[in-house]
Amino acid sequence: MKIFTIACFCIFSTIVCKAIEKDSREIKYAAVLAAAALVLFHSVAFVKDLISVFEDLFTLSGIDNMYLSILFKSLGICYIVQLASDYCKDCGENALASQVTLAGKLAMLSVSLPLFKAFVEIVKALLI
Repeated sequence: MKIFTIACFCIFSTIVCKAIEKDSREIKYAAVLAAAALVLFHSVAFVKDLISVFEDLFTLSGIDNMYLSILFKSLGICYIVQLASDYCKDCGENALASQVTLAGKLAMLSVSLPLFKAFVEIVKALLI
């Protein structure tokens, strides 16, 4: 039921932002950003449930928790980059949207380096 409330809030926020867009685009962009932050804040409840399920699955499977950490960091990067990129595009700043996307890809590569290292070690062990 919480998703229904979030969806209604987003629709209401969109209507308000469209109404104030003609008077002040700066206030509209600030309102959009505030609404997005509020939705993100209230969506944390969904993440808590997911984290506990993934932790249980990883514990049952015997997989190292480092991989779970990488998974959650990667998901966080994806969501933050998508939100920032969409906001930049809404403001008409496509070049900034591209730059934040590039920075997100580099951050993902940086976070996933331990996976690449583990993969190389596995391949090396198989070849020897």
